[in-house]
Amino acid sequence: MSLPLHIVLLNFRDITHPEAGGAEVYLQEIFERIVAYGHRVTLICAGHGTAASKEEIRGIRVLRYGNQATINVTAALAALRLARREPVDVFVESLCKLPFLMPAFTKIPVLPVVLHLFGHTVFYQLNPALASYVWLSEKLIPPIYRGLPFVALSESTARDLQQRGVQASRMEIVPPGLDLARYQAGGAGRAGEPLIVYVGRLKRYKGLDTVLRAVATVRQTIPGVRLAVIGKGDDRRRLEKLAHRLGIANAVTFEGFVTQEAKVGWLRRARLVVYPSPREGWGISTIEAAACGTPVLASDAEGLRDAVQDGQTGFLVPHRNAAAWAGRIIQLLTDAPLQERMAAASVKWAQTFDWDVQARRMRSILEDVAAAGERRAA
Repeated sequence: MSLPLHIVLLNFRDITHPEAGGAEVYLQEIFERIVAYGHRVTLICAGHGTAASKEEIRGIRVLRYGNQATINVTAALAALRLARREPVDVFVESLCKLPFLMPAFTKIPVLPVVLHLFGHTVFYQLNPALASYVWLSEKLIPPIYRGLPFVALSESTARDLQQRGVQASRMEIVPPGLDLARYQAGGAGRAGEPLIVYVGRLKRYKGLDTVLRAVATVRQTIPGVRLAVIGKGDDRRRLEKLAHRLGIANAVTFEGFVTQEAKVGWLRRARLVVYPSPREGWGISTIEAAACGTPVLASDAEGLRDAVQDGQTGFLVPHRNAAAWAGRIIQLLTDAPLQERMAAASVKWAQTFDWDVQARRMRSILEDVAAAGERRAA
């Protein structure tokens, strides 16, 4: 196998996109380390705003084409054109929205990295026509990627793939890591205000309306409870209107996008963090919260079951069951010894996540995939 490899990564967004989330953090952290190991990485993704069509971000060459509505087609075409101009050893497809279907168009090895798939939850987010398009596109994954090695973000995601009929030649689990120097426990002020924090994109499918309804119930027992919503997204206006209808507008603040330093501050001040999504590849903010010593309430859903140790670092709660969410919130906010135990367990759990360890695992997989491709071509 010739070294260094040229790895071409296809994803909907790059880390600078206004709607960048956990998937973009994961790919940036892993693949900038792949570059540091001596390989070359090119990311093909959608354009946004005034972003340049070409840019280097922490060692990764970024090529932007089209927009999010067309990127699954334009990125695939751009990747094939790139492979005619430059040697490409491996295509890496980030499968967390529409598949790019590269195995149907190239003999260059393809490694699918599956962060999460929507399944039926896409119908909570999009209109029926677009939701059906995404749902049907995911149905193409088992036949188009049949027999390829896969990387899944979690055991839950791997099981989901197998249940969908994916027959992988090998299934590797590469979970996210964490910047442990940045995310550290420091609970100054935590004992005072009963503060709940959500960190993530504001999308309808994320389920934040359930938390708002739960907070309305919690206020009857804990009048001073407050919810801070950190993040941007197109569901913000609907959620703000819902908070007004529920009579809790004065208890809910929408903070929008915040800096990394400010986010850490919110996680440290919070008494608990909520993550009500019905499906995730992992939910990186749950581990960030754990590192800050903050228990997490999350949906009892794929991916989140891997990130939250139920009863130890937080609780898994039935999705969209506002009464169950309210009960767990009240329990954590009123039981100081339970919160202390969970805070200690959370910090210990977060210490097991390391970006360098996961990047070395991904490097080994990529080198194996490229070597297997060379053997087939010989």
